[in-house]
Amino acid sequence: MILGLFLTGLLAGMLGALLGLGGGIFLVPALTLVFHLSIRAAVGTSLVGVIATSAGVAAMMPPGRGADISLALRLEVATTAGAITGGLLAGYVSARTLGVLFALAVFFTAGYTLYKARRPSAFSETLFARHYQVHHWPFGLAMSFLAGMASGLLGVGGGFIKVPIMYAIMGVPLGVATATSNFMVGITAAASVFVYYGRGDVHPLVVIPTALGIFSGAMLGVRLMSRLRVAWLRTALVVLMIIIGIQMLVHSL
Repeated sequence: MILGLFLTGLLAGMLGALLGLGGGIFLVPALTLVFHLSIRAAVGTSLVGVIATSAGVAAMMPPGRGADISLALRLEVATTAGAITGGLLAGYVSARTLGVLFALAVFFTAGYTLYKARRPSAFSETLFARHYQVHHWPFGLAMSFLAGMASGLLGVGGGFIKVPIMYAIMGVPLGVATATSNFMVGITAAASVFVYYGRGDVHPLVVIPTALGIFSGAMLGVRLMSRLRVAWLRTALVVLMIIIGIQMLVHSL
């Protein structure tokens, strides 16, 4: 089981780093569907893993391809408030409801990302454009609060909302959005993980091998990021979110 948790964490960390999702969106379904953890224990474990992903990405991200720190800090104020709110609400929401909310959030994000990709300009994008203008701040802040709530409720870091919102609505290049999200998700997860720990939903024997795998996978993901095209990264984001959303919806109903 320990090896399985490590390998699961390795894959989740790699995908999370590549897509800026923190890894939780892959880890929570794996822990519930494969390792049969309760969803609250899976969420608590995932939050620790999200912190590990953020740390791994920060350690490996090369100069000039990192996060937009100014953007991250502004959005993180709203996200942290949402994460604390979500962590407190999770104790009062049923496991079935959590699973359905998880699936619906994933489907919405996948659909909007796919819609945005149909623009003619989407075919000439670069991952790490140096000159860009950030738009729609009020909407971005509101969605950051919801991303924080998703993190606290579902243990997913909120990156599956942050990356598409920054990329598709706020006009941030996909590579920059991914790196910025990876920077933010660790802070977001840390804001709510203590709530889960206090309720006894963080189990060391599960967390330790999973977090080690995620940290290693995140560093591997950063190495692969510079070799991928925008279209591949965007397609992977959409396909994986649809698959995961279907799995969680079926499991919850």
